Amino acid sequence: MALITEKAIAAFNLSLIDRGYLLWGRHRTWEEGKAGFVTAVTEEQLTVQYHPGIGNVTNHFVIPVSEAAEGQWEIRWSKELSEIQEYGMGESSGEKNGVPKMEGGESGDTGRINP
Repeated sequence: MALITEKAIAAFNLSLIDRGYLLWGRHRTWEEGKAGFVTAVTEEQLTVQYHPGIGNVTNHFVIPVSEAAEGQWEIRWSKELSEIQEYGMGESSGEKNGVPKMEGGESGDTGRINP
């Protein structure tokens, strides 16, 4: 038996998200998600700053990789909103390659994301 074993663990892919990215997140216990800016990124967690709607106040929420890997979070993020990536609870709703379907069509294209 080996003294040291290698074990696969979940970790955020730091090449896909960085500080300053826009992020929308919804925990499975929340009715609505919160949108904000990523302020810290590690392999273990994402920290997002958001405006809670109270005057000149900001707040943060943290997304632990363990909870994201268990499917407790729905996450959408983008560097400059030209492409929106998605991970989490809505993956069975028809997205391809982690990108949500867009609502609309050739005529009357709304450009809205279809959750």
